[in-house]
Amino acid sequence: MSFHPEYSDMKPSRVLFILFGLSALLCAGCISVPELPGDGDFEAGAGVGGVSVNLVRSEPTFSMSRGCIWKVTLQVFNTGEAEVRNVNLHLEMVDTESAAVRDSMDIFAGTIPVGESRVVTAELDGDCINEYTLRATPVLL
Repeated sequence: MSFHPEYSDMKPSRVLFILFGLSALLCAGCISVPELPGDGDFEAGAGVGGVSVNLVRSEPTFSMSRGCIWKVTLQVFNTGEAEVRNVNLHLEMVDTESAAVRDSMDIFAGTIPVGESRVVTAELDGDCINEYTLRATPVLL
């Protein structure tokens, strides 16, 4: 074993920092989360007459505990002529290739007066490598 005096003053913290930097460079882009809905990837189900749903935002995130999560924000409008009560949204995240439902949930939007809207948010689970369509169907309870 040979001794190199030029490396003798390197502190362990510097070595760890250099190794961490190299691993960050090598793994950059290893974990990518595709965007959820793009054009045509959001379907508002027929559901209740006079109630419409629009996708405001979808933000994919990666969590070490849950994996890929899509945080979606939806706006529910009352376009009818009367107040609607007990509006619920049934959400489904559907794999575009296999048409299988990856995750689903129901979100309570409440009572919506004529001409007004409610904003609701949800977190849906998915795989990082698949592409999905988000379905949102308004339902009255």
